[in-house]
Amino acid sequence: MDREARRALESYRRTEAGPLENALIDDFVAGEFDRRELLRRASILGLSIPVVGVLLRAAGEPVPAFAAAHGAASASRLRVAIIPPPTGSIEPSTVSDIGGLQTASIAGEYLVRATQSKTLLPELALSWSTNPQASIWTFKLRPNVKFQTGQALTADDVVATWKRLASKGSQALSAIGSYLGPGGVQKVDDLTVAFHLNQPVSNFPYLVSSTTYQGIILPADYQLGTFTTKPQTTGAFALSAYTPGVSATYQRFGGWWGGTAPLAGVDVTYYTAAAAADAALLGGQIDLVGQVQLATDRPLFNNSNVQIFTARGATHREVPLRVDDNNPLQDYRVRQAIALTLDRPAIVKTLFNDLADIGNDSPFAPVYGLATSVPARKQDIRKAKQLIAAAGHEKGFSLKLTTEQLGEIPELAQIIQSSVKAIGIDLGLSILTSTAYYAGTQTGPPKGWGATPWLNAPVDITDWGSRPVPNVFLVSALETKGVWNAAHYSNPKFDSGVRSFLGAASFKDQEKYAVELANILLHDTPVIFPYFYYYLAAGSKSVKGYTADASAVLHLSKTSLA
Repeated sequence: MDREARRALESYRRTEAGPLENALIDDFVAGEFDRRELLRRASILGLSIPVVGVLLRAAGEPVPAFAAAHGAASASRLRVAIIPPPTGSIEPSTVSDIGGLQTASIAGEYLVRATQSKTLLPELALSWSTNPQASIWTFKLRPNVKFQTGQALTADDVVATWKRLASKGSQALSAIGSYLGPGGVQKVDDLTVAFHLNQPVSNFPYLVSSTTYQGIILPADYQLGTFTTKPQTTGAFALSAYTPGVSATYQRFGGWWGGTAPLAGVDVTYYTAAAAADAALLGGQIDLVGQVQLATDRPLFNNSNVQIFTARGATHREVPLRVDDNNPLQDYRVRQAIALTLDRPAIVKTLFNDLADIGNDSPFAPVYGLATSVPARKQDIRKAKQLIAAAGHEKGFSLKLTTEQLGEIPELAQIIQSSVKAIGIDLGLSILTSTAYYAGTQTGPPKGWGATPWLNAPVDITDWGSRPVPNVFLVSALETKGVWNAAHYSNPKFDSGVRSFLGAASFKDQEKYAVELANILLHDTPVIFPYFYYYLAAGSKSVKGYTADASAVLHLSKTSLA
């Protein structure tokens, strides 16, 4: 035991720490989580490196190195394949597809950067802190940051960006809409911004990090629709040319606050078919494919000339079952029966060769370490038939599943179609292009969804990107009137549990509420979560310093070519 560190820790607890910080320290000392989880949770609360070091030394733990060096600057340009192309214009506040978010993220920066280990690192914000209730979060901005327009970054830019993101029409509402309105984003001084929430959220910094990929900070005078017409972000690379569906070009930004990026630039080519991108990588025309999957990119796996970048996270497919539609799915027993027909270990083996975690019909992915005590749902055809009979549908019925042509999704649709035959359900399939599947208004609640297929079909399969915390999944996909609540699910007890989970300060309380929520969802089964698969990217052996991000953003400021 380091006595000096112990005294420093006790002094910090008496004079500076609030309820959240003290709960964190108590949980760590009590052995509720390990050193790695401590680093993640400390980063959420904005604990400084010296404070974390004091806590680790007081506990007899080694203090980690927190800095990473850039590679040397070169004239090399990275050639990147993005699949599929953006489905619409590149406007950060409204982007929702993987092609769009990857295109924007190469140039953009956020207040906070989330790492593969789910730790939060300062980016445009140097530090952050909260009030004792976790309802006001204050961010101190990095000084001397320049936009690619030459303007200096100030609190006005952050306030303007986040007021736009908290307003109607923004896709970021899926992350923050339940607890932050435009009026809650307030300037404190030229380099300080405060977010006043309408309810406590103990992990709020994640929601202004790179995991809310719409949160790219733009100048206060930014004009909607101009993102691709001129360089105007703060990142290491400036978007210099963009041809929709074809290509994007980025140049090294000489005024970047982080120094000089190793790469001179990035050249993006858009592909509609995985096979074409794979051929380009294997043929040496591409250096990096932003996302690959076993189902569509098998030639890249076990190839000695290719390296696969892996990020375990919460990337998944959701199978919403409309609870308010005039069909048998209104009965929770029918929804349970459908879920019980699935052989999840076999699905994971077939579609991912075990590069995925089995889901338990809640958004608590195994990577979160929450609700692990809840018994796993397993295939049980006998019980499924009993539930169908009890619901009065022993003679069976017909339904249609609507989804998109993306990755392994069509194969999953066929597996579900085959599985539910065992309980007499004739499931038709409608597999659309991604553009058609997401056509129409994307923001709800239900009466605002228009005719977009993915939010109105009786059954569908939708791709969801990873998040380091389950907030977005709970609030947007499952809470009453959630902006992406494709099941049209509503349960007041569940909604109350979500609010309690979001505000919980201690690990014990978070786990308690997670278990309650998981059990509610197992009973109601508004959405099937069959698996959470690893995010994968592929590159040539010359790519160095690149780390796959489970949230799908492309962070290339430290990447180089050998």
